[in-house]
Amino acid sequence: MGLLMLASAWPVVAARVQIEAERVVLGPGSGRNLHITLDQPAAGPAVARVVMSDFDSGLGWRYAALSAECELTVTAEASACIGALQADRLRRALNLAWAADGGSITLAEGRRRLAARFDLAQPDRVRVQAQALPVSWAQPFLATVWATAQPSQGRFGGEIEIRFPASGPLRTLARLDLDGLGLDTPDGSLAAAGVSGRIDIDQIGTGGGSQVRVGGRLTAGEFLWGTVYVGLGAEPVEGSLDLVGEADGGWTIAEFKWSDGATLSAQGSGRIEADGGLTALRVHAESATLAALAERYLSGPLGLAGLAGMRLSGRIAATVELARDGPVAITVAPEQVVLVDAGGRFRFAGLDGVLRWTAADQPVESDLAWSGAAMHGIGIGPVRLAWRSHAGALDLRQPATLELLSGRLELERLHVEPPMTGRSAVAELALTVVDVDLAALSQALGWPSFSGTLSGRLPMARYARQRLDFDGGLSMRVFDGNVAIRALSMERVFGVAPSLAAEVEFTGLDLQPLTAAFGFGEITGRLDGHLHRLRLLDWQPVAFDAALLSAPVQRGPKRISQRAVQDISRIGGSGLIAGLQGQALKMFSTFGYARLGLRCRLDNNVCSMDGVGSAGDGYTIVEGAGLPRINVVGFQRRVDWPVLVGRLKAATEGQLPTIE
Repeated sequence: MGLLMLASAWPVVAARVQIEAERVVLGPGSGRNLHITLDQPAAGPAVARVVMSDFDSGLGWRYAALSAECELTVTAEASACIGALQADRLRRALNLAWAADGGSITLAEGRRRLAARFDLAQPDRVRVQAQALPVSWAQPFLATVWATAQPSQGRFGGEIEIRFPASGPLRTLARLDLDGLGLDTPDGSLAAAGVSGRIDIDQIGTGGGSQVRVGGRLTAGEFLWGTVYVGLGAEPVEGSLDLVGEADGGWTIAEFKWSDGATLSAQGSGRIEADGGLTALRVHAESATLAALAERYLSGPLGLAGLAGMRLSGRIAATVELARDGPVAITVAPEQVVLVDAGGRFRFAGLDGVLRWTAADQPVESDLAWSGAAMHGIGIGPVRLAWRSHAGALDLRQPATLELLSGRLELERLHVEPPMTGRSAVAELALTVVDVDLAALSQALGWPSFSGTLSGRLPMARYARQRLDFDGGLSMRVFDGNVAIRALSMERVFGVAPSLAAEVEFTGLDLQPLTAAFGFGEITGRLDGHLHRLRLLDWQPVAFDAALLSAPVQRGPKRISQRAVQDISRIGGSGLIAGLQGQALKMFSTFGYARLGLRCRLDNNVCSMDGVGSAGDGYTIVEGAGLPRINVVGFQRRVDWPVLVGRLKAATEGQLPTIE
């Protein structure tokens, strides 16, 4: 600027002035190898040329080579120099102006303008005005606060004031208007697009010990932080962030606030490492409208959890504490919350209370209740669950009883370890089922219409590493008999292609209600049997060794109806009804039997069939007794599994073979 004052008193004769300096300091900035040349030709305007190396603005912008050239215009009131500035590969139009009270430097490129004003009355500060600047122009300054941020799109404008007192730290104050801002981080942990609004920045100092306060009001845009996607709605969102720089390049988050009306209010503190990693965080958040919260903030986490489209309502408050290795403590306090799964798998109503989880050894206790619930359409009565948490696990403090289809579910043990860094989720369960209405259960699950009640006990089930194991087996009382399931395990229960393995034994099942439930012809007596080496893939059988056999010792009559004879004949495939002609069969409604049974060993989608004994080239399915006497014999030893399933379906739907 002093050159402009010198030119105003310079006589118009051919002359040259050169100034050199090894190092120069300009407010917060500095440079090396400064060369200034001022040429005044005999005719025409004077020309100023400036060359500098290793220029550092002190605000993030650094250039290995900087040069400027401009033509001087001098009047009694003011002086100006208009030309161009070259900074490394960047080239901008340059306008220098000087008057008695100060001066200005303006850089321009089309509509984009950056103007710095110097006031002699306040020599320790510079005021900058920005107009329609690409956000990429601010990358060097942004990197002094957030090293991993990479702005990609959008514009900004506004006012910036830089204060550089002789004693004391550099201070930068800015009020900026954002238009369609976009940025991301190299690791993809954070991204933003289309962000518009106004922000205020107050930064004192740089590096360790510096302080930064950012506040603002956002009117549009979308964010992605990890799995959390946020789309700003019609109402503006206000927020603030206070940071303190540390010597190692990290930042302490002294406080942050986020206010999105009734949808979400949050505040907290934490720490960010120099590489951008979050190593400590404490957040308290509240929402008075869970429906809006789910739509605007929770779509990502819910989708990853397989809960896309879940409907929520009510209020909730939560406090979360995180460390480098994962969560430290979580408290969730729902208030009259309703959760409805879009797939109809579950529903909870009137969820209320507090649930506390801690990674510390010191236990914490809490209680959570609901007024009503359902799982796959099966209603569950109200309950209050008493919890205790310590060392990263949640346990029931005491057993709980849930009303279930006119019976009850006695929850003896429930142990849950949520997934942590490097560790998968773990859950353990023990329960007893008492007198559950089978008719209501079968209707809810779409099963055949069973009658009676269901009782049983599950000593222990354990879920870990996507595998569910049932220790000690599962025993049930059904159809006045017993069913025991051993070696039961499931893999990828909530993933792709779930699988199941089990050994099943059943004894003393009452055949009359059992056959009625499946729409089969009536049979009286008792049934024993097994399903050994059972394997299901994606809930479809791929292997088993099954036997359905009449109990060897039983009281009461053993009778089989004409309809049942026909059904069994059809299932056996080309079955031969021996001992009576077809016309005679029509004369009797039931027959006695000594034994009946059917076996199937499934392998490679083919069933190897057998019965209770051999009959020449075939196998006996029903061995008659008394008069009239009837035997049913099957001759197809190998049957394709889909064909057998079709026969079973036809039999249970009443599609009978024709008897002539």
